[in-house]
Amino acid sequence: MSRFLIGPELIWLALYGIVSLIAKANVPPVKAIDDRLEHLWFFVPLAALLTFALWYFPSVEKNWLLLRVWIVCVFGGHYVLEKGLGAHSQQGPGIGTAYMVGMIFVFFALIVGSIFVKIRF
Repeated sequence: MSRFLIGPELIWLALYGIVSLIAKANVPPVKAIDDRLEHLWFFVPLAALLTFALWYFPSVEKNWLLLRVWIVCVFGGHYVLEKGLGAHSQQGPGIGTAYMVGMIFVFFALIVGSIFVKIRF
């Protein structure tokens, strides 16, 4: 049972919780937190790449793990970017672009990570 509890879902749930706390802390808007939220387009794809580190843990169930990683990274990336960028104080065209760039980089990270996992494992 414990093999099923450790997985990509737990990682993205924790990341969503962290971003939710940061978004709540942005009232009234603080420039430093706004800058962090604006740079989520870089950190979310990095988290998608780090999700592939689960293959190095022997306690993680490997059956269907690649499909689980893809599903969780796409949905988790969307929700984390949406929550974080929605809390940015200066809504404008740059925030929508940051969302699109972030999701494109998530897909790119998933493709690169999948190729690496298929070759390595």
